[in-house]
Amino acid sequence: MQDPDRGLAAAHQALAQLVDAQGVGRLCVAYSGGADSTALLHLASAWGARRGVPVRVHHVDHGLHPRSAAWAEFCAARARELGLPYTCTRVTSAPPPGASVEAWAREARYAALAAGCAADEAVLTAHHREDQVETVMQRIVHAAGPHGLAGIPALRTLGHGWLARPLLGCTRDSLRSYLAGRAARWIDDPANSDVRYLRNRLRHTAWPALAAAVPGAADGLVRLAALQQALARGLDGYADALLGTAATRALPVAVLERAPLDLRPYVLRRFLDRAACLPIGARALRAILDSVCAARVDAAPTVSWGGHAVRRYRGVLYVMSEPLAPVPEVPQAWYRDDELHLSCGRLCAVRAADGELDAGRLDAADRVVVDFRRGGERCRPAGRRHHHALKKLFQDWGVPPWERERTPLLYLDGELAAVVGHCVCAGFAAPPGRPAYRLDWTPI
Repeated sequence: MQDPDRGLAAAHQALAQLVDAQGVGRLCVAYSGGADSTALLHLASAWGARRGVPVRVHHVDHGLHPRSAAWAEFCAARARELGLPYTCTRVTSAPPPGASVEAWAREARYAALAAGCAADEAVLTAHHREDQVETVMQRIVHAAGPHGLAGIPALRTLGHGWLARPLLGCTRDSLRSYLAGRAARWIDDPANSDVRYLRNRLRHTAWPALAAAVPGAADGLVRLAALQQALARGLDGYADALLGTAATRALPVAVLERAPLDLRPYVLRRFLDRAACLPIGARALRAILDSVCAARVDAAPTVSWGGHAVRRYRGVLYVMSEPLAPVPEVPQAWYRDDELHLSCGRLCAVRAADGELDAGRLDAADRVVVDFRRGGERCRPAGRRHHHALKKLFQDWGVPPWERERTPLLYLDGELAAVVGHCVCAGFAAPPGRPAYRLDWTPI
């Protein structure tokens, strides 16, 4: 058994590192009510009081157990006992048919925690050493790569702040010993003994057998995770150097093809990480490489996962949310001094020296309307001699087909004045030295 004081010293050091090195000024304990998170709650509360760091408590009620509401009340009571602020998120959705309940609950939990995480705050979860061992075992049987075998990271970003696991250096037994000295109460969730879940089967059957047969197996698996973390960092560094300053959500296939064939999955995965996508499975990743990257020039293949999709157009991979937010069905009046919030994005006009739209024309217009393609629109971009079909202009500009119907069109007193993000029409461009607006469009 690990010396409890040694394990807790590692946890204290991890918390100090958060505050001193990462500039964290507040802590949020993700509290389930179980033994491990109860140990974390007591430890963080005591440590925060000594260091003058505010601590709050957040519980996520997934609604999966008939007693989940009572468990939320239990968590609130424990927070009150320690004098800590308490909040609770109740998940109202349900796992989709055929989905992994564990994966669904995990995604819902982290989404709830991320939503309230401030820039100077770290959310703490109670993952400990055995959790790391079980995670690595689970990834091994699923043939995970280096990023999967790296196991549970001690620190990563979450929302605007951080997600930290200060107990990774502590064993389960050391946490129980810590709790025993405080007469603490906790919840025993029966789901933790349900062997229908792979992690529980590993915990209750495979791991005890392996630990008995191979003394030091836990140390070996923890070292394996550390080695894979180093390898994953190296692969990410290679991918970042190759990707350079490529657009966050657009990747030329030619850039991907500069990598050796067996490293392309890691480069693609890194690109998707930089685009803030949910983790992608090996099957979907392979489908992008085999089907999307290798598609005919005139094809438009799509691979979807977890609310995201990758499409290809003219040799470029685009990543986007799916399903796409709908565009308004009718023209939208716009008062130019305000931001225009639409179902598919946000538009604002900013006075700027690099603006292209004549400020005088916009300010003098009696009717300012934002619309989207209805068919048959024509435009004469500033600097051109002739009008062109908007469809032809989009082709010339290389705008992907799915973005053409989602590009805002600005009308001033009934005349098309700008194709936002692409051109200002003749007669509406700001002459040199005249006040101008820049139209900023942020799609959803």
